[in-house]
Amino acid sequence: MYPFFLVLLSRKAWFGAAFRLKVIWSKVFQFLLFCPVHITYLASLPKPPYIIVSNHSSYLDTVFMYSVIPDYFLFIGKGELLKWPLFGLFFRKQDIPVMRESNRKSYDAYQKACEALDREECIALYPEGTIPGHAPRMKSFKNGAFRMAIEKQVPIVPVTFLQNYKIMLEPSRLFEYSLPQQVLTVVHEPISTVGMTEADVVTLRQRAFEVIDGALPPQYRKGYENR
Repeated sequence: MYPFFLVLLSRKAWFGAAFRLKVIWSKVFQFLLFCPVHITYLASLPKPPYIIVSNHSSYLDTVFMYSVIPDYFLFIGKGELLKWPLFGLFFRKQDIPVMRESNRKSYDAYQKACEALDREECIALYPEGTIPGHAPRMKSFKNGAFRMAIEKQVPIVPVTFLQNYKIMLEPSRLFEYSLPQQVLTVVHEPISTVGMTEADVVTLRQRAFEVIDGALPPQYRKGYENR
């Protein structure tokens, strides 16, 4: 599909069509990998714009997200993705890369995300910042998504991928298992930010963490080993 993406991402007017092609691309992946996506929606999605936050346990989480959220959204991802085949094209042209080695460039990415929300476009990101070494058990969330949600007064939509860690957890390991699995996904009730202020960032972050974490199998929930 690369030539089609190359054409559709050459003009902003065609970005909507490029997003629809990403949805088709995601469904093709499901078919070829024998990994059908099954989604449980615990509530209706809010009207855009909103921010999608998800746990991150597989290199294919991003691909499957296009089958989970039907509304147009942009991904915020690490700048290293610019070096990846196809993903590099997405992040150069449409999505938002974060160059974490530079505070100035990180702030620029934050501003671009805010501008997308102002255009009533949704944003998707992994607040852990990376795939944790102990996936699917999560690591602590960063504040960025929650500060942005409060600043723009848009809701947070938490998403839990239940067992994606079994599908391409670490592709650089030649013999890492990657088995056909059902991509079991829970889309949680939106968390409103109406009336929240900067002082509520940590509270919002913790609430989103607890919602996503609470849907994981008990043995993978944070702190379970200490119970």
